[in-house]
Parts: sequence; structure tokens; C-alpha cells
Amino acid sequence: MASKGRRPGKGALYAMSGALAAFAIIILGFGGVKGFARAAKYAAVMRIIRSQFVGDYDLDAATDAALTAAVDSIDDDWSYYMDADSYDAYQDYSANLYQGIGVTISQDGETGGFAIVTTDRDGPADRAGLAVGDVILAVDGISVRGKAAEDLRALIQADYGKDALITVRRADGTEEDVAVSCEAVYSNPVSYQLLDGRVGYVRIANFRQGAGEESVAAVEALLEQGADGFVFDVRSNPGGQVSEMVTILDRLLPEGDLFIRADKRGREVVERSDETCVELPMAVVVNADSYSAAEFFAAALRDYDWAKIAGQPTTGKARSQVTYSLWDGSAVHISKYSYLTPDRIDLYDEGGLEPDSTAELSEEETVRYQTGWLAPEDDPQVQAAIELLDDPEC
Repeated sequence: MASKGRRPGKGALYAMSGALAAFAIIILGFGGVKGFARAAKYAAVMRIIRSQFVGDYDLDAATDAALTAAVDSIDDDWSYYMDADSYDAYQDYSANLYQGIGVTISQDGETGGFAIVTTDRDGPADRAGLAVGDVILAVDGISVRGKAAEDLRALIQADYGKDALITVRRADGTEEDVAVSCEAVYSNPVSYQLLDGRVGYVRIANFRQGAGEESVAAVEALLEQGADGFVFDVRSNPGGQVSEMVTILDRLLPEGDLFIRADKRGREVVERSDETCVELPMAVVVNADSYSAAEFFAAALRDYDWAKIAGQPTTGKARSQVTYSLWDGSAVHISKYSYLTPDRIDLYDEGGLEPDSTAELSEEETVRYQTGWLAPEDDPQVQAAIELLDDPEC
């Protein structure tokens, strides 16, 4: 006769429940009951490393490497795993923040240092008294003469959260040491100007946090200045957040569908525009590095016959990502949606956008554009866009 034994106490029951829950999570996460073998295999390899490997090892690093490889194996350029440090950096990146002192620079031919081209208003450098034309010669006593811009950034970012001692040569030739706070600096992704007293030129560097509101503000300012047409420059714009792109499209376009996205089950979410719009000729400048929200921005305006496109063909990304944060500070960034233009065109299937007017930059012009030294009046692609504004069909 079997013994009844002793009834488990609450602690044992809780432990059993926790174990069963963990077991269920493992099974579900690895793809059903058969997927348990995958989890067991991973655990077995980790056990062998812990019990048999003769050298030192870092189990956290091994896990991060395994998760990186797992996401890489789905062969999607836009999906990836981020460890905790990478995810922290990504969050700053998504907020248009960077670690620095709030300046843009160019190599100074005379000294070999780095001339300050612009300073962010109320940024660390501006507050410390650095000015356009000052030349950075050293950081914390380490010379940057003849070094690459990346070397200068690395030296400054090493002082993140404290003051960096910047040695500068002033316009009068004197040298001075200036303590400048290295901190998270907001980088406005939008710049604008009125060209020839009539064309509103708006350059959108990305569609990350703040881009939508800044783009709308640029449009409003240019309308007040008398703009009778717009050129939107989204070249080398890597995309960003759908909500930011929708914000500016909603301001520009009349009532109707703006953005249609579908998940793996085909379920759709549709973003719509209200009736408020800007009824002026428009053109968008794109290139091969206009990705995601950038190429969609151009496509949506063209679908409504609201704008024409100049520049070079885009790549046709047409996938939207979602970031899932994990309990240890790491995260998975994964393609969750495919998306369609207002005319329900899949840019992935189309292979991207073909411009209405094709124009290229020379190698020298490309470098000048990337460093901010190519003026719109000297830019063949911007000029091609302006010509489209004068097209009676635009």
C-alpha cells in the first residue's frame, strides 16, 4: 500500500509553481514543446563551458553573443540585439542626443587642429565662451593636431559627465585653456532657410525624437517669410520614428490615409491626416541613403500629387521596427511591420523610389554635402528639385 506521505507546504508549492512557470516560458520561447530541446541544448553548452573550460570566461558576454547571433540569423538588416550599454546609447541616439560639447568642426589646414564651424545655442561650448573660428588644439593636454575627427570625439567623450579642458587658438592667435562640460547634447535634426526670397528649403537629417515638431516649426517660419514653394531634403536620412514622420505629413497633406502598417498576421493600423494642409508646390530630394521614414515621406507626398522627387533612387526598406526592452537593460530591435504608402504601394516590392528628376553629386560635392559645406545654390540635386517646383504639373 502506497504511503500518502506529507502534504507539501506553501513554500514548496510556490517553488513548484515557479519552476513550472519557468519551464512553460522556456517551452513557449523556444517554439513549443519540441523547442524545449533547443533550450536544453543551450543550457548543456553553457554547463560544459562552466565545468570544463580551463580558462577564464564571462557568462554574460557569452549570453550576449548568443543572443546577437540569434537575431542576426533571421537575416534582416534592420533587426538586432543590444546589450545594456548599447541600448543606453541607442536611447540617446533615438532622442537626437549625443555625448559632446555642442560644436561642429572641420580640419584646420594651418594648425592641423579643428576649427569650430558652429556652436549649439546654449550648448556646453557656447556657455563656456567658445566661438565659431576658434581652433581646438588639444583636449586635457593631449594634442589633436593632425589627428582624425574621431580621435577628437573620443577624447571629449572620455570626459562625459565632467569638464574637458579644451585648448583653443582664438581668432587673434592667442591660445587659451577652457573648461567645457561634456554632456548629452540635443542635436536639432532640422535646419531651414529661404532661398531666392521664395523657396522654403527644409533639411531633415532624421525622423528621430523632435523631428516632427521641428519640421512643422520650420514650415511655419518659412511661410511667415513668404515662401511660395518648398524643397524638403531627406538625403542620407536613416529614418526614425513613424510618429515624427506622421506629424509633418499631417501638417502638409489634406485629409486622408497617411501610413498603413501590417503585422505578420496581416492586421493593419492606419494613420490619417486631417484637412489642414499646405497647398504650395513641393519637391523632395532623396538619395540611396534615404531610408525608411525618409523615403516613405517622399512617397506619401508624391502619392497625393503634392510633390515631385529629385535626386537618386532609394533602396525600398518598407519595414518598421519595434524595440523590446528586457529585464536586464538589454533590448531586441526587430522588424515587426511591413508598411504601405497612401496608395497602398509596398516600397520593398517596388525596390524603392525612382526620382522624377535624376541628379547626382560629384565625389567632391558629396563630401561637401556630408560636412555641411555644400550650399543649396551649388547643389545640383537641390537645384533639380527647385526646377521641379517651376514645372506647371508640380
